[in-house]
Amino acid sequence: MQDFGFRAGVYFEKKFEKKFDLIIGAEIRNFQNAKKIDDILLDTRLKYSINKEFSLGGNVRYIYDVKRVNGVEHNFRHSLDINYKRKIDKNISINYRLKHQKEFVNFHYRFKFWGGQQREFNTCIRNRLKLSYKHNRKNRFYGSVEFFKIFEAFRNPYFNKIRFVFGDEIKTQIGEFNVSIALEQEIGSQYPYQFVFLKTIYNIKK
Repeated sequence: MQDFGFRAGVYFEKKFEKKFDLIIGAEIRNFQNAKKIDDILLDTRLKYSINKEFSLGGNVRYIYDVKRVNGVEHNFRHSLDINYKRKIDKNISINYRLKHQKEFVNFHYRFKFWGGQQREFNTCIRNRLKLSYKHNRKNRFYGSVEFFKIFEAFRNPYFNKIRFVFGDEIKTQIGEFNVSIALEQEIGSQYPYQFVFLKTIYNIKK
């Protein structure tokens, strides 16, 4: 099964206390050949730079999730990650990110009607390797590969998806535009789902 969609978002980033960055933003995503809304995201992230190579991050996200079959979910996700970045030379750098995320399905409804006990959630470990090339002052090209490992009840952990991304981080006088194309491929399925999407994120840094 193949599908295509677009993703677009706006993020505001503010640095404070030298080593901390606060990022707040929103995204909208679609699918079914870009004909139907998939997700609407509200996201808050806090990043702490340990040194020039290592950083820690955490985020919370609300997801208005339109399911591919039927129904809508109001989900809440939190995650923690560690990043390692190293320059190979003055223009080329490599980045590795390890992220742990946990998503609660219909968080408000479950919390309200089940006595404060969340009954339905999923956990994922994500490993991403990214290579960047600074072409000039305005353009930084990059490519990345990311593996998603799912943890579910009554089943051994398994890799369910791989994602390839190729893009350009474009600096302008009004902010930075991150423009990319991505391919997601389902793993370990008899009828694997393949999803291609174009993504544009506008970042405003203060």
